[in-house]
Amino acid sequence: MKRSFLFIALGLLACACEIPFSIDNISEPRFFVEFIPAAGDQATAIKVAYADAAYDKKPTSFYSLPTNNICVEVNGKRVAPEKMKWDHQGNVWKSSLEGNFEPGDQVSVTVEDNSTPTASASTTIPEQPKITSIDITKSDDKEDSNGRRFVVKLDREVADGEYYGISITLVEDYYTAEFSLMPPSIRIDTLHSSYHTTPGQVATMSDINNMDLDGFASVNYSYGGLVSEGSSYMIDDMMVYSYSPMSLLTSRQFEGNSYSFYVNANFSIGDMFDGIDFGDETDDQSDDYYTDPWEDPYEPEEPEEPEVPESYTMPIGSKCWYKIEVFRLSEELYNYCKAQYLGDYNILSNFGVTPPNFTYSNVRNGLGVVGGISVCASELIPDPFNKEPEMPSFKDLMDMLN
Repeated sequence: MKRSFLFIALGLLACACEIPFSIDNISEPRFFVEFIPAAGDQATAIKVAYADAAYDKKPTSFYSLPTNNICVEVNGKRVAPEKMKWDHQGNVWKSSLEGNFEPGDQVSVTVEDNSTPTASASTTIPEQPKITSIDITKSDDKEDSNGRRFVVKLDREVADGEYYGISITLVEDYYTAEFSLMPPSIRIDTLHSSYHTTPGQVATMSDINNMDLDGFASVNYSYGGLVSEGSSYMIDDMMVYSYSPMSLLTSRQFEGNSYSFYVNANFSIGDMFDGIDFGDETDDQSDDYYTDPWEDPYEPEEPEEPEVPESYTMPIGSKCWYKIEVFRLSEELYNYCKAQYLGDYNILSNFGVTPPNFTYSNVRNGLGVVGGISVCASELIPDPFNKEPEMPSFKDLMDMLN
């Protein structure tokens, strides 16, 4: 009897946990707007898209929106529609605006159409940050230390409620010497490259429980572009995408007017080729799977004369520079970027334990963000501990070869 009662109780409990709900017609179509007006003469991208209602059984494959219905205003004055050339693909419209925005400008976007609620949002271009100094030291006392500690100082203390970002670019010239024996000659080649990195922090095991994880939030952003969309270009008929990570900062990551971080300076173009196995052409492993029946296994092979290379290429060193960009973000842009980061790196939602519900939008009756940004960029700063290598003589190269 007790066992039957237990099954009845479990059945009632299961019924009590079921909450039926309809997924039909629970939302309306909306416009998505992303516009990050940047201070200065930098052209700024703008994106408008049509989003179908959730669970719509007949999604719209092509939505017709007159571009005159997209209104951009600066300090209450509309930007002439003919100044914006729109690229329309499917349900997405993109353009670029030469705004020449200044700090303090009020920028707003309105998108309206008869069949979709009018979407609107506004922002204020934040004050431009000012870098007063950048100090670079070794991260430890070792002579061959590859870690660099940076201290970036602004012209004033960062107050609560102010939002910043930082982007770090490493530029390197990698030198190689190609020399030939007949006739003797030397040619020095320089391979130029640049890549982006994010600021690192050094912590002991005792610091882990007290670490501020907000200091590791970042998004992909190129100045004048869109969040999480990198620039693209063609190389040999192949589309290549370039992304610039921007780390998000609040007053908690600053000490007054200073922000410190670490960068690994041990990157070299030559290192990318280390450890790559190109195979040995003289060691053919196919004999393990195939044997020529007409080949005499006891017939000795004729030795091949070793080939003498016509030239040699040897690495001789590299030189590194840094470029630091400090951004000032409006509050709505910071909230949007932070939500993008949490949505991408929410461990629980990636495992399916919780829904990825980290969203933010300041677009009324719509989705996306209209948020201002400004930047202060440093010049290329040479690594003080990475001196330009001396070019070797022909005799030096021969000694290195031997």
